[in-house]
Amino acid sequence: MLSRAIATALVLSALGVQGAPAAARTQQRQLQSYLDRVFDTPRVIFRSAEADLRGDGKTEVVVYVTGPDLCGTGGCDTLVLERTRYGFRTVMDASVTRLPIRLLRTHTHGWRDIGVMVAGGGITSGYEARLRFDGRRYPSNPTTPPAQPLRRVRGTIIIDDPRR
Repeated sequence: MLSRAIATALVLSALGVQGAPAAARTQQRQLQSYLDRVFDTPRVIFRSAEADLRGDGKTEVVVYVTGPDLCGTGGCDTLVLERTRYGFRTVMDASVTRLPIRLLRTHTHGWRDIGVMVAGGGITSGYEARLRFDGRRYPSNPTTPPAQPLRRVRGTIIIDDPRR
């Protein structure tokens, strides 16, 4: 198990906060508070990374949410959160996802496509699925269309599976 200090440092690093501990703690608290409200449970456990999904120089937050009450045999939720002046706006809340989470090289409607692992929950052979932005949001289920299985995976892992 990671110590709490190391885990916090990893999360803050994943959020892209460097050299500003007060700002990092504030961003961490804002994200934790948002996730606690969305999932209606205190202290949601998550891993996150920032990425410029739109290519506009502003980063969105990709979050993999875990916890005994939040995941099933098919996996856990992955969210994409866009920062607004009022907090966060959920652009993706995809269920039954597994790590790793990957930014694919392809784009749809100006946003990067996202790759997630799909396995368990009755799926006998795991595979990576492509989630494409439809102009408003990403799909909510990587096991059904419009999500599609990938044959060749090309992209960068932004949230890796610590067991790999």
